[in-house]
Amino acid sequence: MFIPGARHELSDHFLALANPTRLRILQRLGEIGEESVNDLALALRMSQPRISWHLRMLRVGGAVRQRRDGRQVYCSLDTDTIARRHQELRELLHLQHLERQKIVVQR
Repeated sequence: MFIPGARHELSDHFLALANPTRLRILQRLGEIGEESVNDLALALRMSQPRISWHLRMLRVGGAVRQRRDGRQVYCSLDTDTIARRHQELRELLHLQHLERQKIVVQR
C-alpha cells in the first residue's frame, strides 16, 4: 500500500512500477507522449475505472502526471520524477562509488 510522506517516496515509486499493467501504461505513454484516460483505456482494452485506478498508483509513485482539460484528463510520463527516484536508488545502493571504482580499474 502507498504510504504518504517524503521518506516513502522511493518505495512508492518502485511499488508503482511493480505491476505488469502499470508497465504497459508506462510503455504506451512513452510511445505516445500524452494521452487521455479514455483513449488509454481503449488502447489497452481495459475499463476506464481500472485504468484510472492504475494511473492513481502511478501518480502517487511519481511516474505519471495528469492535467485536466474540461472533462478530459490527460496523462503523460513524469520523466523528471522518474529520473530523480532512480538517482535516489543509485545513491542508496552506492552505485556511483562502485562505478567510479570500475572506471579506475579499467584504466
